[in-house]
Amino acid sequence: MTSQDNTNSLYSLSIQIHLDGLSFFTQNSHSKEVIATQTIKFTNNVNPTSLSNEVEKAFKKNEILSQNFAKVIVVYSNELFTMVPKALFDVEKGADYLKFNTKILNTDHISHDVIDFYDLVNVYVPYTSVNNFLFETFGSFDYYHSTTVFTKFLLNKFINSTEPKVLINFQDSYFEMGVVANKKLLFVNRFEIRTKEDFIYYMLFTMEQLELSTETIEVILTGTITMDDPYYELAHTYVRHLSVLEAVHTQIPQDQAILGSLL
Repeated sequence: MTSQDNTNSLYSLSIQIHLDGLSFFTQNSHSKEVIATQTIKFTNNVNPTSLSNEVEKAFKKNEILSQNFAKVIVVYSNELFTMVPKALFDVEKGADYLKFNTKILNTDHISHDVIDFYDLVNVYVPYTSVNNFLFETFGSFDYYHSTTVFTKFLLNKFINSTEPKVLINFQDSYFEMGVVANKKLLFVNRFEIRTKEDFIYYMLFTMEQLELSTETIEVILTGTITMDDPYYELAHTYVRHLSVLEAVHTQIPQDQAILGSLL
């Protein structure tokens, strides 16, 4: 596919990409009506090198992705990120921030997102080959790391709460977890999971380290999880105050709710 003139389109596209698949929705830029939404799971074992091939296959199979868009937003979800206080951030030292908690290559391109009003910078590694493919397809577009979107959503929704809050964005193979208390961001991280035991371990370990009581803290879940999900049922055996947050946009599936907050 070739680069398109997207200036005359009425529609916007939001797409989130992870090594196990992608999800997207299209929306009328003026009425905000959701036109289409879909989640695509990759059938092969995908790594960062082969990811662009899988993304290209997905685009070829979904004609709606080849139309013109007035706005395109891409969100990358991976573990290659770290949050840095804005006062300490130096754009030339991106690799230095990342090397303490993740493995990066000399060839990796390093990007950053500024989280306005909260003096945070999210330093991360996007998937460059996918960026190249998407640029050939759409021309210019905006991209972010998923924890940037998650953190902005968390802060915008709960930062003024006087009571501590835990927000978890649950997906099929990972979850993002954030904690706010006393109008401050205490914690943000992302965990890869394979079983519900992985999920409960990371959640409870984090709460223990932050000295948050499972008897009193409010834990809010969003994403692919529902109240009849085994993951929810297990979490509810440990956490007294547990709830599921409804989608931000009611026409957008729960797993894309936070992504929908971009538009």
